[in-house]
Amino acid sequence: MRENISLMLNGNIEQIPPINSAVTLMNWLRNNKNLTGTKEGCAEGDCGACTVVIGKYNHSLGRVTWSAVNSCILFLPMLDGCSIRTVEGLAYSEDELHPVQTAFIEKHASQCGFCTPGFVMSLYGAWCKKQKPEGSDIDNLFAGNLCRCTGYLPIKKAALQIGAIPEEERDTSYLNIEEEFVIQNLKNEPLSIDVKNEKRQFRFDAPKNIKMVGPILQEKDPLILSGATDIGLWVTKKHMEIGHFLYLGDVKELNFLNENQKAFEIGASVSHEVAMQKLGSHFEALLELWRRFGSEQVRASGTVVGNIANGSPIADISPAFIALGASLTISHLENKRVIPIQSFFISYGKQDLKKGEFIKSVYVPKLEKNQRFECFKISRRFDQDISAVMGAFLFSISEDGFIEKAQIAYGGMAAIPKEASNLSELLIGKELGNLPLDDCKKALKEDFQPITDVRASREYRNDVAFNLFVKACDKISGKPSSYLPGAVFENVSGNSVTKSQQNV
Repeated sequence: MRENISLMLNGNIEQIPPINSAVTLMNWLRNNKNLTGTKEGCAEGDCGACTVVIGKYNHSLGRVTWSAVNSCILFLPMLDGCSIRTVEGLAYSEDELHPVQTAFIEKHASQCGFCTPGFVMSLYGAWCKKQKPEGSDIDNLFAGNLCRCTGYLPIKKAALQIGAIPEEERDTSYLNIEEEFVIQNLKNEPLSIDVKNEKRQFRFDAPKNIKMVGPILQEKDPLILSGATDIGLWVTKKHMEIGHFLYLGDVKELNFLNENQKAFEIGASVSHEVAMQKLGSHFEALLELWRRFGSEQVRASGTVVGNIANGSPIADISPAFIALGASLTISHLENKRVIPIQSFFISYGKQDLKKGEFIKSVYVPKLEKNQRFECFKISRRFDQDISAVMGAFLFSISEDGFIEKAQIAYGGMAAIPKEASNLSELLIGKELGNLPLDDCKKALKEDFQPITDVRASREYRNDVAFNLFVKACDKISGKPSSYLPGAVFENVSGNSVTKSQQNV
């Protein structure tokens, strides 16, 4: 085991002595390296002002991948063995800017300047991945850069200019040096930082072998860390002092995504972005949910299993996987058990995870020929926002249009992601295009008694949950949207809107 963090920063190798494990990459860049082009805006991974690009080896893909990430919620030891590029390190030399920088200058794409480095780095991330953004791709690319100073048109023009550069004119040869560094670091001993001072102790374990995970969990009671898109906020916003992290992002055996004729199996270290690209072609509705779930920066860091393991009642992936009939493989030393994902969530903040256990993978069955799946997310902001209500709907339908099986789940309607068991049972044997909607609404109210909070009122949640159910039924049956004729509800902000204005 070793305590020195090894990484490459703007093409130079850095050997960093043992450090407080909760120091974020952004704070280290600004405070220790004086690279102040990386800005702190929100400190929660929303605004993109802190965007940098990292190169990291991805075992599930078998190569180094490049991603724009939010440095404000990534802990520095997580970047061990990675290559990092900040806005200060883009220019080829003092006399030659990078094409991304040139495009921003020529298209007058700088706004007030505070968030501009983040935009530049997001576009640089696309350059590293050899993408040619155009149309809606540009909107998706910058969804995590939320500056609202002025219009986005000059920034979009800069992205189009980059997309128009032919492949043979793109110089990415310098990335080979960074990739070689990342690959060579795979041979390093696992990282284990143990820093003590008069007041407390900081420990960060980053095993590379799954056999090392169990003993660490048995020895202490560490906080399991994967992408830090949630846990990072515990430190930056709640100011929690976490003494011991167990980071799973370097465990090779947890970074896999397998597919066979029946299902997908997603390892604990697989990011949302990788899972989205793999599963999206099979689950069209899930692809759109993932796109809105978070920005490219969030999807590149956050993991699918981590989103499940934290047990949030408004986690978007969990209701979708409940409806799809997913299951979890939970490991404990040499033993393992498999449970339905819906039984993992016991109550608010409590999951079916005993001391020494961790989730190894999630198993997601593929759709059968007679099955249709839809899911919808309702939030204040369309992209990259916490859901007020999230509904997921799986129907097995006979050739004559009758429902043989229904699996419906919601997020934001209870203290845990939860199946609508009464509604699901009521639908069996009913004709999809001719449902008893009054009975369905009553069954849904029996399933859930939501609360009123900052995101939505109880009444709004009840109404929208039912509307989403009707929307799913209409979409699957091929009918025009019906919802509730003439109904008027409150939207999330509390304003009265007609059914035609509802974002459902």
